[in-house]
Amino acid sequence: MTWDLTKIFSDDQEFENAFKELEEKLKYADSYKGTLENGPEAFLAALEYLLNISRQLETVYVYSHLKNDQDTSNTTYQALNARAGALATQADEKLSFFEPELLSLSDETIWGYFDNEPRLEIYRHFVEQIISNRSHVLPKEQEALLAGAGEIFGASSNTFSILNNADLVFPVIEDANGEKVQLSHGIYGQLMESTDRSVRENAFKGLYSVYGQFGNTLASTLNSHIKTHNYNAKVRHYQSAREAALSSNHIPESVYDTLVEVVNKNLNLLHRYMALRKRLLQVDQLHMYDVYTPLLGEAPISFTFEQAKDKALEALAPLGEEYLAVVKKAFDERWIDVVENQGKRSGAYSSGTYDTSPYILLNWHDTLDHLFTLVHEMGHSVHSYFTQNNQPYVYGDYSIFLAEIASTTNENILTEHLLETQNDPRVRAYVLNHYLDGFKGTIFRQTQFAEFEHFMHTEDAKGTPLTSEFFE
Repeated sequence: MTWDLTKIFSDDQEFENAFKELEEKLKYADSYKGTLENGPEAFLAALEYLLNISRQLETVYVYSHLKNDQDTSNTTYQALNARAGALATQADEKLSFFEPELLSLSDETIWGYFDNEPRLEIYRHFVEQIISNRSHVLPKEQEALLAGAGEIFGASSNTFSILNNADLVFPVIEDANGEKVQLSHGIYGQLMESTDRSVRENAFKGLYSVYGQFGNTLASTLNSHIKTHNYNAKVRHYQSAREAALSSNHIPESVYDTLVEVVNKNLNLLHRYMALRKRLLQVDQLHMYDVYTPLLGEAPISFTFEQAKDKALEALAPLGEEYLAVVKKAFDERWIDVVENQGKRSGAYSSGTYDTSPYILLNWHDTLDHLFTLVHEMGHSVHSYFTQNNQPYVYGDYSIFLAEIASTTNENILTEHLLETQNDPRVRAYVLNHYLDGFKGTIFRQTQFAEFEHFMHTEDAKGTPLTSEFFE
C-alpha cells in the first residue's frame, strides 16, 4: 500500500551519489558562458548541457519531495528535500546565463545555426518559445540574481506546507457512533459527508478553530507569497501577476476574463442547486458544513482500495487495452502511496519526472469520492506516462492549461460507467449527486478561487495591506 521509490534510487546513498555527481557537473556551467555566439556546435553543446542538468536535477528533486511527503514531520527527509531545493536554486543561478545570451543573438544568427546543424532541429520549438518571451527576459546578471533568490521566494509556501502537514494538531471529536476520532485532513473530508449535522458542524468548527489560532501567521505567509508573484511580474515587465502566470503557456488574459464572465452569468444554476440542497437537507440556513454531505442520506455504496482498483479497470475499459496496461502497471509496480498516516502530506496528487514513474499520493478512505480521486490522479499519471514515452525529454511534459483534461475525462467516464451498471435507484441518485457536487467544485469553485487570487494580487499591487483582518 506504499509506493516503491527504489525504482528511482535504490536507497538514500544512491541519492547522495547522484546529488554529488550533479554538484560536480554544475561546476562546468561557467565554461559554457559566452559560447553561444561561437557557432552552431557550441550553441548545441550549451543547450544540451542545460537540458542534461535539468533532467538529472528533476530526478533528484522528485525523489526528495516524495520521501518528504510520506512524512512531513521526518526531519531527515525535510533536510533531504531542502538540500534538493537548494541545489535547484544553485542550478537555476548557474544556468541563468542561457536565455539572455541566446536572446542577444540575432534571429538570423539563431536560425542560421539551425540551417547548418541538423542535430538542432529537434530543439526548434523550444528555442521559438524562448524567443517569443524576449521582452520578459532580463540581462544575465539580473537573471542570476533572481535565480539565486529562488529559495527565498519559496520560503512562505514552504512554511505553510510544513505548518499545515506536520505541525498543526487538530482536536479529537466524536463521530456519528459516539466514538472519539482524531481530526485530520483526510478524516475531515470523511466527516463532512456525515448525515449527522452535529458531527459535520463539530468537525468544521474543530478544524477551523485551529487555523483561526494562526490567522496572522497564515495571512503573513499568503501575503509574502503574493508579493513574490507581484515582484517577479513587475521586474519582468508584465502588467500583472496574472499576465505573468498565463504567459508561460501563451494564454491571453481574455481567456481568464471569458471564463469568469460566463461562469458569473450562470450563477443562477449554482444558486438553484444550493437551494435544492437546502430544501432536501431540511435546514433553515445552509452552512459550509452542509455543502458536502450527500443529499439522500448515508452512502449506499463504498469501495475498499482493492475493490476500487477493479472498478477503475472496468470503468476505464473504453480507453482501450494500451491504456489499461498502463493502469495495471501503476497498480502492479507500486506507483501509489495509498494510506493516510500522521504527518503525510494531505490531499492527493500525481508527481514524477521524465526518468521516473508518475507516482500517485492518496490518503485513502473507503468512499465513492476516493474512487473518483483514484481515477482522477490515474488520468494525470497515464497522461504523463504516454507523454514521457512518446516525446523527447525537452518536450516530455505538458502545460498546466491541458493538465486537467485527462483527469476530469476519467471522472466523467467513471460516472457514466456507474450509471450504466448500477441498478439500485439509491446508488444512481448518489452518483448523480456526486457528479453535481463535482461540477460545482470544478466549474464554480475553481473560478471563484481564480477570482480571489486575482483580487488579492491586484489589491497588493495597489498597496493594500493584506492582513488577517482584510482577509476576513
